[in-house]
Amino acid sequence: MVGTSLMVEVVRSSILQCFCRACHASAIATEVRATEQSKGGMKYELVLADPADVAPPCLASSPPKTSMSVEDIENKLKAAEERRQSLEAQKLNQLNEKRSKELEALQKKEEYNAVFKQAARNSLEQKMEANKENREAIIKSIQEKSRERLSRGEEIRKSLDAQTQEILTNIQKKIESATEAREAQISALRERLREHDKRISEVRQQMSAQVDDLRDRCQKKLELAQEKRDGIFKVLQEKLQEHKQHVLQVRQINEIINQENEHKKDCISKKLEEAENKRQRQLQAILEKLQEHERHAEEVRLNKAQNITGVTSG
Repeated sequence: MVGTSLMVEVVRSSILQCFCRACHASAIATEVRATEQSKGGMKYELVLADPADVAPPCLASSPPKTSMSVEDIENKLKAAEERRQSLEAQKLNQLNEKRSKELEALQKKEEYNAVFKQAARNSLEQKMEANKENREAIIKSIQEKSRERLSRGEEIRKSLDAQTQEILTNIQKKIESATEAREAQISALRERLREHDKRISEVRQQMSAQVDDLRDRCQKKLELAQEKRDGIFKVLQEKLQEHKQHVLQVRQINEIINQENEHKKDCISKKLEEAENKRQRQLQAILEKLQEHERHAEEVRLNKAQNITGVTSG
C-alpha cells in the first residue's frame, strides 16, 4: 500500500514537471488544474489561456533578415548542444531520483510485507495454539460426556430390566388371576346350566303332570259325555219318532266337543315341542358364548405376550 502511494506521487510530480516545461517553452499563459477523480487517481486539466475579450494587438513587422556568419552558426550550435546536454543531464538526474524513490518504495514495501508476514505468522501460530488447546479441552469434555452417557445408559438399562421383570411378574399374576376368574366363570356357567336343566326337567314334569291331569279330565268328561249320550240315546230311543231333529243336534254337539278335545291335545304337544326347541337354542347360545369368551381370553393372552416380547426387545 505504501509503495503504491509512493508510485502515484512520483508519477504526479513527473506529469507536473512536464507541464511546467511545456508552459515555460510556450509564450502563452497556462494554468494546470488538478482534481481528485477517485481514490488513488487524479485528473488534470490544462488551460492554455483564458478566453480573450479584446482583439489581439497588431504584431510588429519582422526585422529584415540578415545574413549569419559561420561563427554565429557555430555558436548557436554549441549553445544548442549545451542546452541538449543540460537537458539530458537533467533527465538523467530525474530518472535517477525516480529510480531511487522507486527503490526506496520497493524496500519499504518489502519491509512492510515482511513485518506483515511475521505478524500474520505470529497470529496464526497463536490461533493454532489456542485451537489446539480448545480442541484438547473439547475432546476432554466429549470424553467426559461420553463416560457420563455410558454410565447413565447403564443405569437406565438396569432400571429398565427391573421394570421389565416387574411388568412380567405383574402380567403373570394377571394371567393367573384371569385364568382363575375364567375357571370360576366356567364353573358358574356349568352350575347355571345344571340348574337350568333341572328347571327344564321340573317344567317338563309339571307339564307332563298337567297333561295327565288334562287327559284324566278329558277322560272323565268323555265318560260323563258317554253316560249322557247313553241316557240321551235311551231317551231318544224312547222318543225316536218324535225327536229326530233333536237327536241330530245332539250328535253335532258331540262332534264339536270331540274336535275341541283333539285340538287341545294338539296344542299341548306343540307347546312341549316348542319348550324343547327353546331349551336346545338356549343351550346352543350358552355354548357359543363360552367359546367366544375362551377365544377372547386367548387373544388377550397372545396380545400380552406380544407386548412383553416387544418391551424386552426394545
